[in-house]
Amino acid sequence: MPTMSRPDSSSSGITAGVHGDVALLRVVGEVDMANSDGLRDRGASLLDGAASALVLDLSEVTFFASSGIAALAHLRTCGRGTGSPKVHVVASQAVRRSLEVTAMTTLLPLHDSVDEAVGAARASLS
Repeated sequence: MPTMSRPDSSSSGITAGVHGDVALLRVVGEVDMANSDGLRDRGASLLDGAASALVLDLSEVTFFASSGIAALAHLRTCGRGTGSPKVHVVASQAVRRSLEVTAMTTLLPLHDSVDEAVGAARASLS
């Protein structure tokens, strides 16, 4: 499992770590206009850097606004290239509901646990 960095003041509730080719971005609390840019920017930075795939752990997100959906859509475009999904999501019930209503579940694979998502991300790189 990747070692997580501490959240910084510009992206409160967001921590990141990289293990091999897979990055893990964990978000806790609410995702709205105040912090969705941090989610988008940190995820894009990881995909532009050392990581070939990104796991978004949104299992502790209690509110997920449309700006969060826009951030995920942006990250999906950062992760495209070989046709394999590069962004994998572990979603709380609130996030899952938002992604299902907007049909984002057809674009981003959802997983029940971080371990499952990391495994699928690694498999997509093979």
